[in-house]
Amino acid sequence: MYIFVYGSLRYGFELHHYLRRARFVGLAFAEGYDMFNLGGYPGVVKGEGRVWGEVYEVDERTISILDQIEDFKGEPDDLYVREQTRVYFDEKRSFYLDNVFLYRYNQDVGDKEPIVGGDYSRWIRMPVITNYFAYAENTNYEVLEERGVREVLREVNAILPGYRLIFNIPCKYGLCANLKEDPEGKVCGYIYMLTEDSLNSLDKAEEHIIKYLRRVVKVQDQEGKTYFAVAYLSDFKENSGPPSPQYKEIIIRGLNRRWKGECLSTGL
Repeated sequence: MYIFVYGSLRYGFELHHYLRRARFVGLAFAEGYDMFNLGGYPGVVKGEGRVWGEVYEVDERTISILDQIEDFKGEPDDLYVREQTRVYFDEKRSFYLDNVFLYRYNQDVGDKEPIVGGDYSRWIRMPVITNYFAYAENTNYEVLEERGVREVLREVNAILPGYRLIFNIPCKYGLCANLKEDPEGKVCGYIYMLTEDSLNSLDKAEEHIIKYLRRVVKVQDQEGKTYFAVAYLSDFKENSGPPSPQYKEIIIRGLNRRWKGECLSTGL
């Protein structure tokens, strides 16, 4: 089961500890809802907007606990109603999940303050987290630190199917890595759970917009479970060549940190 949380259950808030061990699937938005400030926490109701939140995989025990927290008993006058909705993980709406649980506020919001943009974490200036798929040199912690990433909140071995590594982006190592679609391919790396500030630090190093673009990709862990993560890709696919020995060694050290050599045949 999946739950979409948009307020005090999100990362950094007082109730997030109930989801501390849950698998973070990705940052997402739901459409057809408006968000309001209820006085120290938000609520969403049916509307014309979109609301942002975090999607977690949860079990029945966790759902039962969350029902108690949200005062959901399945009665008409409940404070919140737990319902299923569709959530999207990218602006193109290419990646989504149906039947994701969401707690909808079930009381009148006539005198409540709207939260413009539908993102409570940003509205209250709390950290926003996202999944980032690291491949090539960003699998190496030394490189991450040089690029301003001070903390990885969670890390999972991950595979991106349907792509292969190519080396065609000019950089200080010679030619840096890129991803090219290939139905038979796969790329090994890591899912890092990062704050948005850390991702912004990577934007500078990756020359976001100039060399690479942020794209959402669908990746899998070693158990085959799905995550939605940001990755840096370039639409430029020409003039590829081999990686320099220095660059190749940086990538190998990064992958060997957790993959133990299992993925060194995928483009290196």
